[in-house]
Amino acid sequence: MSCFRLLLIVVTIAVTFSSPVAGLPSKPTDRAELFAVCSGRLEALAARQKAHLGETAGSAETLHIQFDQMLEAVLPWALSEGVEEHQPKRWRVRGWVEVAYLLADMDYSFDAQIAAGAERQLEHHISECRAILL
Repeated sequence: MSCFRLLLIVVTIAVTFSSPVAGLPSKPTDRAELFAVCSGRLEALAARQKAHLGETAGSAETLHIQFDQMLEAVLPWALSEGVEEHQPKRWRVRGWVEVAYLLADMDYSFDAQIAAGAERQLEHHISECRAILL
């Protein structure tokens, strides 16, 4: 493990467990779920950006990696609380599916209101995740 990654994990743990961030769950299990869902959401968005922009995925890929690292930092505590080993993968998939369906509605819906609503929901979901890091 590189020094930078270790430092990032330590800082994440310190901030995660000592910061009274509004809306950040206090239980490690809930934090693990939030980080995994956001990781999935941002991974789906990064895949979309790669498809449209080529190899440069943009900020979504960077945020996805940060959420994966935060999940990795909090996961030992969540597992000690009884979270199944495969549960974080399920949470990630849930986040991915949320975004994938919204992107599909934005691209393929014949109803402009549905497409606009999907775009608003997508912006809301991504802004929820971004707010955790800021």
